This record gives sequence, structure tokens and C-alpha cells, in this order.
Amino acid sequence: MAGAVRAGLRRMGGRLVAHDAGSATVAGVALVCAAALLLGLIAAGGNIVLRRGQARTVADLAAVGAAQALWYGETETPCVLAGHIASANGGAIESCMVDGDDVQVRARVATQVPFVRHVTAQARAGPRPCAATEAVQHAQATGIPRAQVRARAPYG
Repeated sequence: MAGAVRAGLRRMGGRLVAHDAGSATVAGVALVCAAALLLGLIAAGGNIVLRRGQARTVADLAAVGAAQALWYGETETPCVLAGHIASANGGAIESCMVDGDDVQVRARVATQVPFVRHVTAQARAGPRPCAATEAVQHAQATGIPRAQVRARAPYG
């Protein structure tokens, strides 16, 4: 009986091996497709991270440029300058708002990812009162020469 079972298994094993030709090719193709999908996802994530940093830089530069223009009175519309700065650095301005001496900018940068068309970042810039500024204002009110105040006051 054992000999008959062995003979039957050999015959069946031979059939299974004969019908199994090419299955490693299908498994190899599936493995290559999975690796390509994983690499594509990693590349898309890297592009989004890279563009997010670029959007932060564009927003910062545009806000600082607009705030400086507002501070020095070089232009009546600092948001136009912010738009020029953003476009020169590969971005666009979504919104720009002047709040007193401060400028708040929201910038957008396009990505190369199909489902994430763009990323945004926002920045705020303007003069910040510091100890040196307050000391100079106090000195002017009390009549102390400005040169002496600058030597003593820390910069903020």
C-alpha cells in the first residue's frame, strides 16, 4: 500500500510541477510593481516636504519684504511687493493683510504630486519693540544723548 501511495504522489507531483511553470515570473512582476509603487509614494512624500519648506521660505521672504517696504514708506501697497517677491521665488500669494505695522502673508507653492496640487504656508513680519528701542525713546524724552543710550542699551 505504501508503494502505491508513493507512486500516486509522484504522479501527482509531476502534474503539479508541469502546471506550475511561469508562476515565479508572475511573483517577480508583482514584487517589482510593489517596489515601484513604494518608491513612487516615497518620491511624492519627498516632493511635498520639499515644497512645504519652499512655501515657508516664500512666505517669510514676502512678509519681510512687504513689512520693510511698509516701514520705510517706499510703496503704498506692500502686498504688491510681496507678490513680486513670491513669484520671483517660485510661489504665489494667496492672501496678504496689513495690520498696523505688521504684514501677514499666506503663500502657495505648486507640487508635482497628482492629488496634492499645492502646499501653503503663512508668515507675519513687522517691527518688534525691543529694549533698545524703548531705551532710545526714554532717552529722547529725558534729554540724554542718543549715542550714550546705544552704548548702554542691549539690542532686542
